[in-house]
Amino acid sequence: MSSLQVMELAAAVVSIGTLVLFLNRSTLGIAMRAASRDFSTVRLMGIRANRVIATAFAISGALAGVAAVFILARRGSVAGAALGGMLLGFVEVGLLVALPQELGGLKEVLTYGIVIAILVYRPEGLLGQRRELGDKEF
Repeated sequence: MSSLQVMELAAAVVSIGTLVLFLNRSTLGIAMRAASRDFSTVRLMGIRANRVIATAFAISGALAGVAAVFILARRGSVAGAALGGMLLGFVEVGLLVALPQELGGLKEVLTYGIVIAILVYRPEGLLGQRRELGDKEF
């Protein structure tokens, strides 16, 4: 086993253990479990539904972030991810400045279109290198 696999296993155990403890021992965790069964009853009991929903999204985002770190460690380059994030930020701000106020809603469409175009033409990433995989190049 490599050290990366050991760290992945440890992160998974800690993440799952923390989530189980949160869901079983905290008031908000119990409210989340109750909301998963019958959301309307939870609202009638005076539990703030928006807080439950926001917490669920925050937890899912945090767990996705942990997974992304290990996926990046196996496949991606940190420099490419940083460059992509900066490029995405510049594109979004540039579109916000360039587009008229009434077309501001198109910012997301154009930004995702650019990201999709980059992924189609450079599936190996911005700084990745093409590898020969037999008779086809990917």
